[in-house]
Order: sequence, then structure tokens, then C-alpha cells
Amino acid sequence: MKSEPDATVPGQGYHFKTFSGVFLPSILTILGVVMFMRLGTIVGELGVFGAFCILLFAESIAVATGLSISAISTNTPVRSGGPYFLISRSLGPGFGASIGLTYYVSQSLSVPFYVIGFTEAFVTVFPSFSGAALWVGLVPLSILFGIAMIGADWAIRTQFAIMMILALSIVAIAGGAIGSGPELGRLQSALCATGGREINILVLATSFAVFFPAVTGFLAGVNMSGDLENARKSIPRGTMLAIGVGFLIYVSEILLFASAWDRNLLIENTYGTLVKSAVFHTGFLVFAGMAAATLSSALGTLIGAPRILQAFAADGIFKPLNCFAKGRGQTNDPILAMCLTLVISVGILFWGSRQSGGGTALNAVAELVTMFTLFTYAIINIAAAVEHFAANPSFRPKFRFFHWMVGCYGAIACFVAAVFINALLLLVAFAVVGTLFLIARRQSLVSTFGDARRGYYFERIRRNLIQLASMPSDAKNWRPQILILAGPDKKHLPLIEYGSLLNNGRGIMSVARFLAAGNDRAEAEQRRRQEEEQLRTLSRESDTPFFPVVVATEDDVDFDSALNIFLQSHSLGPLAPNIVLSGWPVKKERVEAFFQRLLTIRTLRMNALLLINPERAASDPGSGPIDIWWRGRRNGSLMLILAHLLTCNRQWHKTPIRLLRLASPEDRVDAESELSRLAEDSRIEVQHIVLSQESNFDSAFRAYSSRASLIFLGFIPPRHEEFQSFYERITSQLEGMPATFLAASAGDTDLDS
Repeated sequence: MKSEPDATVPGQGYHFKTFSGVFLPSILTILGVVMFMRLGTIVGELGVFGAFCILLFAESIAVATGLSISAISTNTPVRSGGPYFLISRSLGPGFGASIGLTYYVSQSLSVPFYVIGFTEAFVTVFPSFSGAALWVGLVPLSILFGIAMIGADWAIRTQFAIMMILALSIVAIAGGAIGSGPELGRLQSALCATGGREINILVLATSFAVFFPAVTGFLAGVNMSGDLENARKSIPRGTMLAIGVGFLIYVSEILLFASAWDRNLLIENTYGTLVKSAVFHTGFLVFAGMAAATLSSALGTLIGAPRILQAFAADGIFKPLNCFAKGRGQTNDPILAMCLTLVISVGILFWGSRQSGGGTALNAVAELVTMFTLFTYAIINIAAAVEHFAANPSFRPKFRFFHWMVGCYGAIACFVAAVFINALLLLVAFAVVGTLFLIARRQSLVSTFGDARRGYYFERIRRNLIQLASMPSDAKNWRPQILILAGPDKKHLPLIEYGSLLNNGRGIMSVARFLAAGNDRAEAEQRRRQEEEQLRTLSRESDTPFFPVVVATEDDVDFDSALNIFLQSHSLGPLAPNIVLSGWPVKKERVEAFFQRLLTIRTLRMNALLLINPERAASDPGSGPIDIWWRGRRNGSLMLILAHLLTCNRQWHKTPIRLLRLASPEDRVDAESELSRLAEDSRIEVQHIVLSQESNFDSAFRAYSSRASLIFLGFIPPRHEEFQSFYERITSQLEGMPATFLAASAGDTDLDS
């Protein structure tokens, strides 16, 4: 797979705003042919209550998926590819490839079906063209393709005009319903299905299958992710607004239809009723609105679907498709992918024009398109739920209205809806998606389990470790892997308490103790086992999960040499510690060896974390804030992520995080801007304070942080000749201050991930 392109490359895409880039294509696709041709029939057959049930179930899927995609899109830099990009970056290339290809195919097949919807409406109004139905479809398709080839900006401008026509059409329909004289009695009689019609699960399923495409257009804006000025803000706002506006329009029309017209009239000829009843004899607006709705949906899909294929091809998963990654000009328009979409559309139109028997084959393909769409929605919901359950510290979505239960409901509801529509085609879709998934992963999934539970866990861990070791590391997947250096006395207890809170169930924590056990190997091994059991007992009794490690050294091996070897070898494949947590030396004679140890840790590219003044219990944060003294991103990123993990614990949940920085008067504005941008990019709730540099650091430090619950200070391990002076300065600086972490980062954390 190719390396991921830089998200900040200038000149890529069109930089559309929320309204033009997300809301407009989404709402125009939502308000489609169903509103004109099928909604009235559903109201007539099922009554208001039945129509509302179908609407609410369909909208619940849309809302759940919208919330899920909003959470995912606000948690990662978003590039071109829409749902494919978001799924592949959440669940990996296997799911991304299978869903990306099927979603592209379903979107490509949607284009000719929207055109067919326009053709049917056109022939209904102008029966003389019934013999030239194929050309009635090919002409508008060619025009739409020409607009899309000119550029997405022209397509969006065209959609603005289409939106005005559609709005006038909706006004004409609403005016016609009001002009027909809505009656409360008629509405009451239409609440439930009557007239001898038996409403069973089959009727509901059929009606749902007819109506569901009306709510599937909300991803049209997400498809334009690479062309948005600020995708993190535009996708959740535009998507949820489109879903909400579409829902209100459908609710209003259900109530108007039921109260204004007789149910039999709606069942027999919904479209004709809308045309005849249009206010001020504006029935032509109803046709214009339906034409606008179908063609705008086709246009939105025609510019969105090729961008999915282009992003998929850019990842280089399937080499035969790599040619479709190429784009045109600075806006990177997917010309080749657009041409392929046109070929598919024209082929479906020719094939459909030759079908007999009422278009049964076309209907089956239409239902398969819906299946692929439902699969995409289900995987989006699963991806959001998995992001939550994976508990990566990087999962910090700016969109706060998401809960894992929403994702689970959305996924389940999608499969229920698929069963409602066509259970057999659901199995076909399963087979297609599953095959693509297996091809994309390119590996055997054969598993061998032992009889006992331990054997099952061992085999699963073994396979996962091997697979994890083969994956490249990335800051997005960073987790705290903490190694605590425990002394022979009880001073290591605060280290374990704080280490557990910083770990927060996200990584693996181990506690290492070194013994000078003499040259008697049997006695040394016995002492080592005893010490290890004591640590294991401490882990159980304190309900703090960690792995104890005791190293016994011989008399002629000094501690620092043993530590150096231990730090290099203490890991199991990819599960190597990335944070070494220790206390602060008390005896001056240990200062040189202590800082030599820090240089070793730095050389091995591990993060060093030193705890000083742990007077208060880690479980009792007090009423003060967590203060982070900001001096730059290298140490600052590590400190801010650790502070965030600390506040994820129940005891520290309400403790505010403060970013403090000294700046000269002329640099104050830039410093404020930097901290504000940092707080926005990190997706962590922080307060930022810029202090005048006229006062020295020591006085400002004591004035602002003397009552903090915890302090983070970044540092660079000093050189050999500075060991003593650095030790004395830090000891004096922190005397009488609250618990403080000194942090030296290895540079493996990134707040933007």
C-alpha cells in the first residue's frame, strides 16, 4: 500500500463550505423521486401511523449513521474518499477495500437509476416520447457528465439552481394541499390502515423497501470530503442538518397528504394528484421539481462516486485500479474515474432498455445497490463503535453527541432493514463484501484453538502479536506502555498508583525491581521469585493490573549496567515499554548514576517520566488544576496526552487542565494564537494562559502552580558536566510544590493524531 499523502498539501480540492459542499448535495439527494411518486401511496396504504413508523425507522438509521460518521470525521484529518477513507482509517484496509469498492459500484449504479426515474416521469408527462425512452435518459446523462467534467464547482452552481426549482415545487405541492382544504376528520380517519386492507409484515417490508432510498442521500456530502474547506466541521454540521431538514419535510408532507386528499386517490395516482392540485395551476412545477430532484441526485452521485474510486486507487490496494488515482489540475478532478462511472451508467441504461417483464432484473439490481449502501452504513456504525471500544487515547472526537450504543443500534438496524428488503440479496451482498475483504487482507484466517481456555487465549494473543508486529507504528495508535522502576522500599507505591491512572486501561504496565542477590545463583533465584510474588500480590490487593519483573544481579554487576541491558531486552515483540517512570534521587551520591540512566533511556528512544513530591495520594487529586507549563510540542504533546488520560479516570474527571506559557509582550498575541490552535487541534478540553515574561519563571511558577493538583514540566536530560547543577536547580525549584512530573519525550506522540 502506498504511503498516505500529506493532508496539508495546498491547492488540492475546491474548499467548499458546509452549505455548498455537504448540505446542498445531501438534501438534494434525500428529496428525490420517492417524495413525488411514492410517499402519497405509502400514506394511502398504511395510514399516517404506518407511514410514520416506516419514516422513523428509516430516519433512525440515517441519524445513527450520521452521528457515527460525525464522530469519526471529527477525530482524524479527513482527506478525499468519503466513507471509504473514514472506514479504512478506522478498521484498516481490509474493511476499507471491501466497502470502498462495493460502495463505489453501488453509487455508480445509482446514477442510471436516478436517470431512469427522470425518464419515467418525463414519459408520463409527455407520452409521445415513450418510444425514445433510451434517448430521454442519455441526453440528460450526457449533459450532467459534461457539467461534472468541467469541474465540481460548476456542478455545485448547477445544484444551487436545482435547489431553487425543488423549493418552488415543494411550495407548489404544499400550497395545493392547503388549497384542497385539509380536514381534521380526514386526518383522523387516515391515522391507521382501514378499508379492509390487511397490513402484515410483508406489506410493511415492501413499503419500507420502497421508501428507504428517500433517506439514503445524506452521504452525498461526505463523498466530497477531499473538496471541503474544513471537513471536520462541515461533515457533521452539513450531514445532520440535511437529515433533520429532510425529516421535517417528509413529516409535513405525510400530514398534509393525509389531511388534504382521499386515501384512494393517493393510492391510485399520487403524482397526478400533486400535479392537478398544485396552487395557481403550477403543476408544471411539480414535474420540474421531480426532474430537478432526480437529476440533482444523479449529478451529486456523478461527482461523488469517482472521488471514492480515486481515493481507493491512491492507496494502491488493488494494482489494476491504480490508474484511477490520477487527477486533473490543482483541484485533482478524477477524470478517469468519472469516465468509468459514465461507461457503467450508459451500459445500465442500454441494458435496462432491453429488459422485459416489468423491469424485474433492474429492480433486483436496484435492491442490490440498496444492500451495498446498507452495508456501508453498517460498517460506518461498527467503525465508530470499535473506535470507542478500542479505547485508543487518540479517539477524541470533537463531535460530542456520539455514544457506542448509537453505533451498535445503527449497525443492527441496517441488517434488520436489509432483511426486510430482500434476505436473499443480503446473502449475495455478504458474499461479495466478504470475498473482497479476504482478497484485500491477503492472508489466511485459519485458526487452531486448544481445548482449554488458556490455550484459546494463548493462540489468539500469539496471532495478534505476530500481526501487530507486522503493522507500521503510527502516532494515532500510540498507547502508554509504562515501565516503573521500583526501589526496595515502599517509595514505589505512589509510582504504581500514578502509573495506573496514566495507563488508564489503555496500555500495559510493568514494574521492575533490581536485586543485588550475590553470587549464589540458587539463592538469588529464590529471592527473585519471592520479590516477584510480592509484587504480584500487590497488584491483586491494590486492584492495579501490572506485570512484575524482578532482575537479580551478581555482585560484580552494577545496577546501571544491568538496567541498560534490561531496557533493551524487556519486550515481547511490539509490546515494548515506551515510558520509563521513576522517582527522584534523594541521595546526592546517586545523582550521577541517575542522570546517566536518563541518558540511556533517551538513547533508547523511550519517554522518561520522573515523579517528584508525591505527598498526596494519587486517588485524591484535591481541588486544584493540572498545570502544564508549555515550552514546545516535543515534550508538550506527551504531557498533554498524559494529562488527558489522567482526567479520563473517575477521580480526576472534573479536574481542569491548564496550559501555561511565558511570553514577551510583543509575542503575546502569537502565543495566545498558538495555544488556542493547540487546544482546538488536540481535541482536549484545556484552559490556556499566557503570562508575561517580565517576571522570571520561578516566581511565576510558584504564583500559579503552588495550589495545583499536579504539575507537568518538560525537560531535556542534562549533559554529564551539568548533572549536579541541574539536580540542585530542580530540587530547589520544586521544594514545597505539589506533585510534579518531569517529562522528556522521545517524540513518538502527536496531538494531531
